[in-house]
Amino acid sequence: MKKTFLTTLLLSWNLLLFAQLFPPINPLDTIKTTGDSVQYLSLQDTIFLEFSSYQEKIFNHYIAPKQTLYSISKFYGLSLEELYYYNPELRDQPVSIGQAINIPIPNKSIVRYQIPGFDQRKFVPVCYRIRKGDTMYNISKRTFKMPIDTVMARNNLTSFELSIGQVLQLGWMSIDGIPETNRKFRGHPIWKKNETMRRKYDNNKQVKKEYQQRGVAYWQKQTTAKGDEMFALHRNAPINSIIAVTNPMKKRTVYVRVIGRIPGSVYGDNVITVLSSAAAKMLGAKDARFYVKVRYTK
Repeated sequence: MKKTFLTTLLLSWNLLLFAQLFPPINPLDTIKTTGDSVQYLSLQDTIFLEFSSYQEKIFNHYIAPKQTLYSISKFYGLSLEELYYYNPELRDQPVSIGQAINIPIPNKSIVRYQIPGFDQRKFVPVCYRIRKGDTMYNISKRTFKMPIDTVMARNNLTSFELSIGQVLQLGWMSIDGIPETNRKFRGHPIWKKNETMRRKYDNNKQVKKEYQQRGVAYWQKQTTAKGDEMFALHRNAPINSIIAVTNPMKKRTVYVRVIGRIPGSVYGDNVITVLSSAAAKMLGAKDARFYVKVRYTK
């Protein structure tokens, strides 16, 4: 009992000392990531992280006057094609002031500690909003590779308990953006494969008739497969042809190869395609069945 009390007292003292040395920035006092026509990130901005289906760290940049897709992509170390991958709706639609754009952030661009010489005037806070199932251990140790007491001190916490919607500051990011050299991998691992199939589909529709469908897509949500194969089953599209599948809710489109027919005795008539796990995740699917639009050529 004495050991437990002493350990708790020592932890509380360390947290208090850390908080005094490095007072936290309250992310609720800041505004969303917009910047302006001169500086794409300003000291009034805050980066709120979310996670993609592949657990990539993503945040929203809101377009400000005089900012273009090309200039935004360069500022964050992306190619324009990579920006389109994370924001497929931008390819065919005009952008507007205040529109949110998904930006992936590499771990290397998240500054986790205020080392000597750290100038807070050159960085904006990086925060995360707690979701159902999150724990202090998972957020600190597994997701951001940080000591638990560091996260607690930075956020003036005295308990390991977290509540849904609670905001934690995990680190900082430079107002100078993301250098291209910080991105170890160029785009998502299967981005190039999807782009190649998109080009093939665009070529096919120049010489063949295009058909459109609306209905339900199905995928094996509980599967343990971790592959990156982009394929589908379809009732009408030619075998080995490529179809375009769009999730209207996420405004994302993937291009997948048809490898077979949908078994009539297994799925209902409203299921118009059965997708591989990789394709469904790229579409942002959360449920085993979700509404889609399908285009195919024949």
